Order: sequence, then C-alpha cells, then structure tokens
Amino acid sequence: MITTEQRRKIGKQNKRKGAAAQTESAQFWSKELNTNMKSTPRSGAFYDWPADIFDMGNSILKDFVIERKFGNQVPKKIDQWMQKLSDESQGKMYFLEMNRAYEEKYVVISRKHFARLLKELQGYKKNEK
Repeated sequence: MITTEQRRKIGKQNKRKGAAAQTESAQFWSKELNTNMKSTPRSGAFYDWPADIFDMGNSILKDFVIERKFGNQVPKKIDQWMQKLSDESQGKMYFLEMNRAYEEKYVVISRKHFARLLKELQGYKKNEK
C-alpha cells in the first residue's frame, strides 16, 4: 500500500519531469525556428492558457496550440509502425496517417520532420509578403 507521503513524492517527481520536458521542448523549437518559446506558467492553469508552451517571438508556431506530454504516452503499436516507416523511407520524410471510419483522421510525424516542414512553411510565408 502506498502512503500519502509516497504518493506526494511521486507526484512531485512527475511534475518535475513534465516541467523539464516542457522546457526542453521550448528550447528545441526556439532553436529550430529562431524564436522565443516559453513554458506556460503552471502548465496553463494560472492564466488559463490552452497550451504547455507558447511563442513569445514571431514564428509560425504562433498559429499553433502546443500540448507537450512526457512518458510512455505513445502506444507501442505506433512506435512499431513509425520504426517500420523509418526503415523503409530510404532517407525521405515519412508520416503515419491513422483513421477510423467516420471519425477525425490523424497524422503522426517525427518531431524532426515536422520542424523541417514548419521551417519551410515559415520561409514560404515570409517570401509571400
């Protein structure tokens, strides 16, 4: 049986891991898109913001709401399909399209490939003006 104190300790550890993951994500996107990403204070609870990280700069990410998860959130089957795609892609970018009949369709793409697409789109939008 887990005591209340043990439960609190586990909760604090998970909160620190989540905060560290959000900070890592903000740093990654800041560097990739030459912007100023920040973790939302208290994961959005304080200001009622709809995301975990947000753009303080002026990148394409201003058009997105970004939720960051840490841990074993991705089902094993998706990991297997993405690994298979990676092995078969011959160096090309790849993504996994998923859908169920009559429901929303989703695309799973690696962060590095998504960053590449966003950089290209951001450059396109700048040239369009």
